[in-house]
Amino acid sequence: MKRTVTIRLLPDKDSEAKLKALCSLSSKLWNELNYARRRMFFETKRVDLKGTYREFYEKYKTLIGSATAQQILNKNNEAWRSFFSLLKAKKEGKTPPFMNMVSPPGYRKRDSRRILWTVLRNDQYRIEGDYIVVKGLGAIGSLRIRFSGRIHIIGKQGRAEIRYDADEKKWYMHISFEVEEKIIRDERVRVPMKPLGDGIAGVDIGINSLLAVYVDDGSALLVSGRPLKSISFYWRSKIARYQSTLNRCGLKTSKRLRRMYRKWRRQIKSYINWAVRNAVEWLYYRGVRRVVVGYPKHIAQKPGKNSKTSFEVVHVWSYGYLLRRLKEVAEEYGIEIEYVDEKDTSRTCPICRTHIGHKRISRGLLKCYKHNKVFNTDLVGAFNILSKGKPIALSPALSGVGVTRLRPGAGLNQAPAWDVALNLPAPERTLAPLGRGEVRCL
Repeated sequence: MKRTVTIRLLPDKDSEAKLKALCSLSSKLWNELNYARRRMFFETKRVDLKGTYREFYEKYKTLIGSATAQQILNKNNEAWRSFFSLLKAKKEGKTPPFMNMVSPPGYRKRDSRRILWTVLRNDQYRIEGDYIVVKGLGAIGSLRIRFSGRIHIIGKQGRAEIRYDADEKKWYMHISFEVEEKIIRDERVRVPMKPLGDGIAGVDIGINSLLAVYVDDGSALLVSGRPLKSISFYWRSKIARYQSTLNRCGLKTSKRLRRMYRKWRRQIKSYINWAVRNAVEWLYYRGVRRVVVGYPKHIAQKPGKNSKTSFEVVHVWSYGYLLRRLKEVAEEYGIEIEYVDEKDTSRTCPICRTHIGHKRISRGLLKCYKHNKVFNTDLVGAFNILSKGKPIALSPALSGVGVTRLRPGAGLNQAPAWDVALNLPAPERTLAPLGRGEVRCL
């Protein structure tokens, strides 16, 4: 299991001058190497990776150190091999339909200026208290830089990258680890953890309910997605006003505008991380070993004709990042993730097992006229997704399901509140369901 920790570097005046020289030369190496390889590709459709590797390694090894030059060259090799793999997949018709164009690796530039960036081998740096010591930098020498941030992962350190954010005028370092232990709530925990049971859960992803979870023991979880909408619509309005001011001045972008977009994305990711972490922890303590997730195929590429729907799907939902975080966090708790097609799951009656003759009576509610029952559509989707991963034998009686609601700003140990019980059918095998209508605010 590999994870990355991001820390902020706080160099003094001399160290910053060395860092800028190192990162400028590293970007120059990348750009020169990439220029040579792109010319080969456009002229012959082939690239001599080994020949160009040797040529530029000899040119830059004394300037930035042999280890640094090797890491930059290796990273460029990885980018080109990935590009050729995508080309091959496209020729064989294995790429998604929305991937119309595959482009070769680009340059480390923005607005005709080099991006300050470099790559370090795992034995080039070490952590000493609040300082990072970097060596093997050729003519630049060595660096000792103070940093801020928490390194919450314990394990073998891997390759690291240093980059400079020109808009914020800050230095960042991204350190990769092969995780052995992780500090969770000030406790060292060995990961991946062992599941506490053999339960299975279904997860439906939505907008108003970001995550709807149904467990085979009869319990359920709803995670609100409304804070994501609030964040996105706030920033959308603020950015639009500022963008109109820029347009009146004849400008298209600015540092302030880029910072606003960055803050927007950070707030979205922060909420998703909070929601996913707490939801997976809830599943872990319910004894779940496997989670079946409804995967909305190509939803971002075909969001619909409504511009509001398109905005919500692409910017509010951020489903690609959400799915990735679900898998990464579940891996730490020893929970397996399986993806299935979610088509028709939220409009199929969990009792009749068909979507014919049923109707949504209002937003978020599905009515079965045959049994005269009203269901929460998000939990119906989670229930049907679970049935795709594991056939559920329903009991003759229909009962309510305990529902936990996950809300931001609340803790795990708060007292339970109450809500209307849902009409989902109970599984035949019940381990320890929550009480009817029980809601525990998280």
